[in-house]
Formats: sequence, C-alpha cells, structure tokens
Amino acid sequence: MAAEVKAGLLVGEQSVRTHPRSSSWSRERTLVIVALTLVVLLGAFLRFYDLGAYGVGNAYYAATVQSMLTSGHNFFFVSFEPGGSVTVDKPPLGFWIQAGSAAIFGVNGFALALPQALAGVLSILVLYALVRRFFGVWPGLIAALVLATMPVAVSTERNNTIDGLLVLALLLAAWTFVLATERTSLGWLLLGAFLVGVAFNIKMLQAFLPLPAFYALYFFGARQRWWKRIAYLALATVLLLAVSLSWAVAVDLTPEDSRPYVGSSTDNSVLELITGHNGLRRIIGGGGGGQPRNTSPAGSTANAPSQPAQQPAGQPLSPRPGQPGAYPPPGGMGGTRPPTDPTSQQPGAPADRQPSGRNQEVGEAGILRLFTEPLVTEASWLLPVALLGIPLVLVVLGRPWPLKKEHLALILWAGWLLPELLYFTFNTALFHAYYLIMLGPPLAALVGVTVWALARLWRRRPWLTWALVAVLIVITVVFQIITLGLYPEYARTITAVAIIAGLGGLGLLAWRQRRWAVRVAVVLLVLSLLWAPLTWSVLTALNPDPNVALPRAGPGEGNAARSWSGPLAPVQEQLADFLLAHTEADSYLFATLRATEASPYIVATGRPVLAVGGFSGSDDVAGVEELSAMVAAGELRYFLGNEWGQKHEIAAWLKSSCSVVALPGLSGPQVRSGVQQRGFVLYDCGGEIAATP
Repeated sequence: MAAEVKAGLLVGEQSVRTHPRSSSWSRERTLVIVALTLVVLLGAFLRFYDLGAYGVGNAYYAATVQSMLTSGHNFFFVSFEPGGSVTVDKPPLGFWIQAGSAAIFGVNGFALALPQALAGVLSILVLYALVRRFFGVWPGLIAALVLATMPVAVSTERNNTIDGLLVLALLLAAWTFVLATERTSLGWLLLGAFLVGVAFNIKMLQAFLPLPAFYALYFFGARQRWWKRIAYLALATVLLLAVSLSWAVAVDLTPEDSRPYVGSSTDNSVLELITGHNGLRRIIGGGGGGQPRNTSPAGSTANAPSQPAQQPAGQPLSPRPGQPGAYPPPGGMGGTRPPTDPTSQQPGAPADRQPSGRNQEVGEAGILRLFTEPLVTEASWLLPVALLGIPLVLVVLGRPWPLKKEHLALILWAGWLLPELLYFTFNTALFHAYYLIMLGPPLAALVGVTVWALARLWRRRPWLTWALVAVLIVITVVFQIITLGLYPEYARTITAVAIIAGLGGLGLLAWRQRRWAVRVAVVLLVLSLLWAPLTWSVLTALNPDPNVALPRAGPGEGNAARSWSGPLAPVQEQLADFLLAHTEADSYLFATLRATEASPYIVATGRPVLAVGGFSGSDDVAGVEELSAMVAAGELRYFLGNEWGQKHEIAAWLKSSCSVVALPGLSGPQVRSGVQQRGFVLYDCGGEIAATP
C-alpha cells in the first residue's frame, strides 16, 4: 500500500492515462519521471549556471548579510552595517537564510544567491505536484516547464533579492490550503496560515497578495457548515497575524537605544514600515516610509545623478551601472533593452514634470503595461494563453454548481493571478520589475490547466478543439513576434522556430491518423509557445552583464565590461585604503548620507559605515548631537559626500566644524563639479591631515 501511494503521488491520477497498466512501473510512468527530471534539470541549469560570477549581487543586501554575521544582535535585527546603527528596509527571514548560507560558503555571490536558486528549483516541483493533483500528470509537467523557463523567475532567483524564497513559501502555503480544503482540516488550515506568516517575514505585505485566493479556496471547497468555515478562517487569521507580526512587535518593544533604527520608517517602528514604506507607498505612492522623491529600494534610481555627470575621460570615478555599488541608470537597464519615453522620470526632473504612473523600469500604468516594454519580456510571453484559458476551462467544466475539484483549482490559480495582474497593471506607486515573479506560479499553472481543458474537449469535439488551439497559437505567437520586433538580433531565429513548430503541430493535429502524430503535435505546439520565453531565459542565464541591483530578464544591457573585480572601483579602493590607514579598526570607516553609498565599502572592508539617512537619505539615524559625540569619542572621523541637503543641520555642521581632505584624484574642483563624483568629497572632522602622494 505504501508503495502504491508513493507511486500515485509521483504520477498523479490514473484517469488521465489512456491505457492503465497493472505494473507500477509502466512505460508511461517512466516517461513521466524522465520528463519531470529533464524539466527540473533545465530549471536548475538556468538558475545555477555561473551563479554568483558577477559579484555579490545587490550590494545593499549583501552588506546587510555581512553585517548580520558580525554579532547575534545584528543578526536578529538585520542590521545594515556592522555598527548596528540602522536596519535594512525588509523583514528578517530571507536574510537569515542568506546569512546561514554565507556562514558556510563565505560572503560571496554564490552563497548569497544560492538560497534563491534552490527555492526556484523546489518551486518547480511544488507547482508540478499542485497542478497534477487536480488535473493530472501532463498538465502538471507543462506548468512546471513554464515556471522553469519564466524569464523573471530565472533573473530573480539568480540574484540575492529574496523574492524567490517568498514564492516558494507561498507555494507551500497553497499546498497546505489545498489539503485543508480536501480534508476539512483545521490543522492544515492553521499550517497554511503559519506559512503565509512566514512568507510575510520574507517580504511583508507582498506575501498577502494570493491570500484572498487561499481563503476563497477553503471557504468554497471545505465540506462543512458555512459558519464553521468562517470560524476556522477567523482562527487561521489570528494565527496569521500573530506569526506575521511576531518579529515586528519584538523589535518595536525593544528600547530604541538598544537596537538599530528601523530603516525607511518615519518613526523608528517596524509597524510603521509595514504600513508606510512597504505598505501604502506600494499601493498609492506618496512619501510614506521616509523615502524622498525619485528613490526606491535596492539600488534603483535612488542614486541616479540629478544632472548629467561630468566624468573625466578614462577616470572610473564611480562603479558602472548594473555593478555592485553602482548608481544604476533609470530603470536599471540600458544598451539592448529598448528605452521607454525619455521624458519619464528623468533623474532630477521636478516632481510636477514626472508623468503620472510612469517610469523607465515598469512603464506607464494602464491596460497595456504588461503587454509592452519594459515589462512584457519579464513574464508575459504566455499571458494570452493563461487569460484565454480561464473562460475555456469554465466552458469545458460546464455548470459551476456543485463545485468540482477543478473549479476549486481555478479559484486558487485565477484568484492568485487576476488580482496581481490588476495591481501590476494599474499601480502608480512603487514596485520593481522583478516583483513580477509573483505572477509565475499562477500563470504557469493556468497554462497547464488550459492544456488540460483542450485535451478534455478534444475527446468530444476534435475539430472545434483544433480551431481553438489554432487561435491560441496564432494569438500568442503573433504577440511574441511583435514583442521580439524590438530585438531584431534575436527575433529572426526565435520567430522561425515558433512559426515552423506551430504550423507543424497544427498540421499533425489536423491529420491525427496516428496516436504518435497527436503526441508529436502536442510537443511541437508547446515548443512553439515556449521557444521565446525559453530563449529569453537562456539569454538571462548567459548574460555577461546582468543588472545586479534590479534583476532584469534578457540579454546583456550593453554596458562596457568593467575593468575591476570586487565591489569597489579603483578610485574607491584608493579611498578605502586611505580610510583604513587613518582610522582605528574598531571605529566607523566613515559616515555618508545613504546606505547605497555605504554598501560597497562595507562589503569590501567589513568595517562599519554609518548611513545617517538610512537607505533613502531621509531617515533619522543620527543627528548633529550624536555625530559630534561620536567624533569626540573617537568613534567617527570622516564624512563622505557633498549632498547633505536633506540633512541641513548636518550640512551646516560639516562646513563649520570639518575640513575637506585634499586627496589627488579624489578631490579638487573637477571632482566636486560632477554629480557622480559626489561621493568623493571627504570631510575630516577629527583634525587636519596631509595629502597622500
């Protein structure tokens, strides 16, 4: 019996098999195992190939992990820098996991990206199991293949951003809600709520996006009285909130002088961070979360120059875009990725001249946002199939009441996908392109479900099914070809394969005189749909010039290959060497306004660097009184940067109480005249020193 159960979990429902066999290891079962293995290996290759070869990834997050490893205090509070002055602007769990990896393998690109890559591979398996449970083996395999080759999933799970871990946690939560619904089990329901709470402690309110679908699944599917379902869901909600807010409450109850400042909050509170910077600002925009205009987390346009830089030729005064410690270009992309409207969110443009809901990373809010650049190549390649498949499945299932298990699955996946589509389509607030990884599981599942519906309809009305397949293929492939028109260097080959495979598949499906012809037709049709996203994912994995600050899918961005290794450019290394030589090992290396300017120095030296304004520059981490006391105590001597306008009192104090250090190549009129050189104005607040040769 145990062996039969195990085999059943592997291959799914026997009803989808054309010729059931008594042997537990039939040819079809072997084929399924081989196919699933190949899908997983493909997904693993796309995520693990040359993993970590491009540095530590997002330097802001990498510095946080490095700082967390210096003490239990910094680990618990996810301190951004080793001195424990300010936290990262995210919850702890994702970085706790990364810190565990870094403790084993060291603080390097591979160790920091490893948890996300592993999570991505596991997500493929979990999605396969979920779709197979309702619709059978082959829809499950197709869903797994779609997720394995989704470009945004590949780019994000190769990076040290934590969204891959979030997706895995939510898929596991979906699994437990399915079990709770099937078994009408309070225990499984509470476990599902617990897992969503765990996901909340990876990415806060982003974890709640699929929660309505989870609750609807249980409410409409559990076999118990309606009032009991409501009571069970209420209990689950209590547990959900308790788990979600456990770390936040623990931090907020800790005396402020015994913990770091809560980064990107307005009142040094995690609860405000949840509702402000990581809450309302992600929904309605505005200045919540202590973040000024034209800034955004994780190294986006926050550090773009406010006017054209005047960088001397041959002098790499700051890291190039897309590299650790870089000031990324608007939208984080350049080179081969087609630009959006150049008037949108130009760095430094007045707020009243910024077109509403538009920026160069996520495009203009509106119905076409996910069908045009810059977002279309992230996750939308198969979006027409998923959207058209929803009504098709409803028609194939027939009357909606009483609900069948397939109806419940549709509630889960459509209820997960559609609200997120609305959010990403019309949201004018803060989000990044790689957040579209949240669309991955439901979109992939609905593609598999659409295949199931077509297969079921084929048995009854083959010619109608052929016509529907043709419509889906034509719409989707034409959409992909239009998208590829922006990339002529790749369009010809991808288009040729998609068209040839599509026409061949439709031809064999129309012939259908042999069973093998139908099977080959299905393979060709799937190939025609998946060739474009597969190619884009391969280009993402092989990209020699990825955007490490804001992960993006696709080929290289056209930036010149940088001429240095490590997080610091040569001129930054000169500055770091000078500061290391003129500061005590147990003191701050220097202070600066923003965490993004401090990050590469923390990664490179392991020394504390004080970001007095947190990530955005507007946090109240330290004021003049605290800074003066630190200088007097010998804890801090140098201040880096000349853009202290957000901190007027500090700017005035630096001018009146400190002197500019004259360092060849790092100071002087030509360096201070260019905005990108802003970080190399060095103030000495502990006494005059001589210039170094």
